[in-house]
Order: sequence, then structure tokens, then C-alpha cells
Amino acid sequence: MTKTRNTGSLQYKSFGLALQAMVILARKATTCSSCEMAELLDSEATALRRILASLVRDQLLVTREGRDGGYILNKAPEDITLAEIYRALEVGESRNKAVSETICDSKFGNRMKEACDDILDEMDQSVVAVLEQHTLADLAAKTDC
Repeated sequence: MTKTRNTGSLQYKSFGLALQAMVILARKATTCSSCEMAELLDSEATALRRILASLVRDQLLVTREGRDGGYILNKAPEDITLAEIYRALEVGESRNKAVSETICDSKFGNRMKEACDDILDEMDQSVVAVLEQHTLADLAAKTDC
């Protein structure tokens, strides 16, 4: 039996870094570079840029070029739900894929995939429902030092 890499765990780490980066941006009135954020988060700038690219793709962030370039929120922190960040990073889909990859390809495995898919979809709906109730502004206020 071959070992399967747990990609879902990586997505949760990405979600954690994304939340922290978004809080940093919510507190700043100007752009912030990935290097500056990575230093504050004790993370690698290249890994953070991959995460931020997903948030740019989903129009939660915009990038500014040039000497004072970097990332900035595309809308007010109170208008960004944590569910939007979660969806942009495709955390739920990665978790579902990671579980599906562990299930054997047989008649039994196919039935397991169907059963697990329903449960995982229900879990994801519950997670998204909770995250919809919280905004980036809420999170930033709770972490204000």
C-alpha cells in the first residue's frame, strides 16, 4: 500500500497564514509587501505569495506595482467574511480530495467514496456557515494588541 500525502493539512496551514496576512492588511492603510508580511508571520515570502495569489484571483486583494507596491484589501474588512477567504483557498475541496485519495478503487471503495463525499460536503457546509458569521474586521478586532 502506498502512502498518501495529507494535502488537506497543508490547506489548513494556508488558511491560517491567509487569515493572519489579511488581518495585517486590515490594520494597514497602505500596501504591504509579501516580504514584510512574511517577516511578521515568521514565514517564507514565496509560500505566502502563493497563498496571496489565490486571494487576488478571487478579488479579495489587489496588487500594486512599483517602489511602494504590495498587497492591499480590495474591500473594507467588515465586508470580507472568513468564508470568502476559506473558499478562495479551496480548503474544503482539498480536504475532500485528500480523503478520497485514501479510499481504494473497488466496489467497496466506490460505495465508501459516495458515503464520505456526502458527509464531507455536509461538514464543509457547516464550516462555511460558521465562517459566514465572522468578518475580517471581527477577527482583526479580536486580535488587536
